Amino acid sequence: MTPRTTLSRRALLGAAAGAGAAAALSGCGSGSTGSPSTTLQVWGGVPAANGPQELVDGFTAATGEQVTYTRFVNDDRGNLKVDTALQGGVDIDVYFTYAAQNMALRAGSGMALDLTDRVRADPDLAPYLDTTAPRATMVDGRIVALATAREPNFLLFNESLREQAGIELPRAWTVDEFAATVRELAGPDRYGTYSVPDTARVSLGANYWYAPEGGSNFDDPAFLEWMQLGRSLIDDGAAYPWTEVLARQLEAYQQTPFLQGEFVVWPTAPFNLRYLNNAEDYPHDFLVAAAPTPTTARGDWNGGSFNNFIMINPRSTKIDLAWEFVRYWVTDGAGPMLGGGKIPALDVLPDEDVLAGVLGEDPEQWFDVESFRRTLFTDEPKLMTDTILSAVPEISLVSEQQRNLCWIGEKSPADAVASIDALADAAIRRYERQA
Repeated sequence: MTPRTTLSRRALLGAAAGAGAAAALSGCGSGSTGSPSTTLQVWGGVPAANGPQELVDGFTAATGEQVTYTRFVNDDRGNLKVDTALQGGVDIDVYFTYAAQNMALRAGSGMALDLTDRVRADPDLAPYLDTTAPRATMVDGRIVALATAREPNFLLFNESLREQAGIELPRAWTVDEFAATVRELAGPDRYGTYSVPDTARVSLGANYWYAPEGGSNFDDPAFLEWMQLGRSLIDDGAAYPWTEVLARQLEAYQQTPFLQGEFVVWPTAPFNLRYLNNAEDYPHDFLVAAAPTPTTARGDWNGGSFNNFIMINPRSTKIDLAWEFVRYWVTDGAGPMLGGGKIPALDVLPDEDVLAGVLGEDPEQWFDVESFRRTLFTDEPKLMTDTILSAVPEISLVSEQQRNLCWIGEKSPADAVASIDALADAAIRRYERQA
């Protein structure tokens, strides 16, 4: 990694120390370095019933080793719980990181074991050494986290509403065609789309927040185009009102309004498919089809990435067992995670098995299966992994805040992007000085 991709240990230790103090105050830990218990402690954000428990049971059956899986909610509160527990000495051996801002903290502040030598020694894990299409997170050239899943983005269609509107299911389309389609799908009692794809990501690919020469890249026109697209579709009534998104906290959970027909198109990823084949908890009476992420004039990146990173706590007293479990998760044990929409990061399963796993039982009852086969495999999505983590927490926060201000109508797209650019540049320069 170049110097500007190197995480600043000094800069991040302050945040980690704050998390440790919070752990002490909240009673999350006593400052010990881990329990001598022989039971492996694994923390993850996926509900146990959506694959992790079956995977854990498979590992126990294969090795005789006991594992306890603890689920945390993958939101700000849940990730704070993980950070405070790690810093406070709670017995955690293996844990998961999903968002770049959390990775920036954990990977750079002593919360991640160096896995490089173990990966290099295992031919089955060779793809994790590839730096052209990385599936691992590296700090100073050392591997600290392995992606367990590939998460392509796609757009889901309510087939009943699409057919009523006489719109053809897209197989390859542009952002302009997407905008025209969702405007046509909108009606008096529904919106065309929940939101818009991250078209700046589609145009620019990995590390799109960072200029090649250093500093912020938010002055690239792609970001303004994305902000304007979202604002214009909201103003036209084609996209879901962002005031409602914030009021109903829909950023994490959009499945209910989709299933209730409040919008026709849902930009999302495979992990949300588990809601669509569960008629008991999420009843609906329409098929769901998949379409690819629309392309821009500048790029055809899918917008999805290798993700769901598994990491080992360096304080663990069971390092060898933890590694055995990590290896099992990304290789022989990957199958059960398909039920939660987690496609393995490594090519360890045939495409048809993956498709059957993510769509669940009786897929023809709930899905246009061929559209998912085409979107996920026939036209293989271009995925990415960000390798620069400088100031990610700060940039994530300001980007979200300014987007919200713009999309609720309190700030113009140009002013919102200009604010992101200035604040992101200052944060990146600060981190580079401290590195």
